[in-house]
Amino acid sequence: MLLTTLDSWRAQPGPRFVLAEAGAVWAPDDDAALAVADDVFEEGQVVAVTLDPAPGAVPGRGVIDRSTAARVRYARRGPDGRHVAILDRPATAEALDLLPHPEGGWYRETWRSGVTFTPPGYPGERHSATGIYFLLPPGEESMWHVVRSAEVWLWHRGGPLALYLGGDGERPSETQEAVTLGADVADGQVPQAVVPAGVWQAAHPSGDEEVLVSCVVSPGFDFADFRALP
Repeated sequence: MLLTTLDSWRAQPGPRFVLAEAGAVWAPDDDAALAVADDVFEEGQVVAVTLDPAPGAVPGRGVIDRSTAARVRYARRGPDGRHVAILDRPATAEALDLLPHPEGGWYRETWRSGVTFTPPGYPGERHSATGIYFLLPPGEESMWHVVRSAEVWLWHRGGPLALYLGGDGERPSETQEAVTLGADVADGQVPQAVVPAGVWQAAHPSGDEEVLVSCVVSPGFDFADFRALP
């Protein structure tokens, strides 16, 4: 399979994809691809492209025919920055151009306020607020993590979502508050929920349907303010 960044893959939309221009490399399988991605791509979204027919060797002149790209998968980085999985993109993520999030799920930032300031207790300047789409397919979860800022979860579609709040200690509390986001307000589900600043949170679909939400963070999200449970 061919490894390159998503930006490089999209930068050559024509029939010829020049490997040298994209900084592309080859890997024989998924395990090797994860190791190679860590070694070669320090930043950026990495994609793994399967060609059909597969070349018997590295193509001559370092050029491939993009029409042979039978499958494009997406590498997920974990919270420590290392690549942990090569994933097919779900249909909803494809439609909304969502990418793998380090905490689990798929996301895309949709809004970043033009107002900036330096909030008390923060290491630097932040935008006043940010917003993302966030998709959790069945079987995926948003791992335990904490954000320095307050966060509002807004349910859009799919099944219900279980959101857990684990207190503001060094680790999530054994006694947790559970909130179910969803459309069935008569059954106690809510269309939005607030996670206070500095409070541990985790989430997963309650059933076998994917869940699409938006998350709005204020002061605006920065990965410097994000910490996941080891």
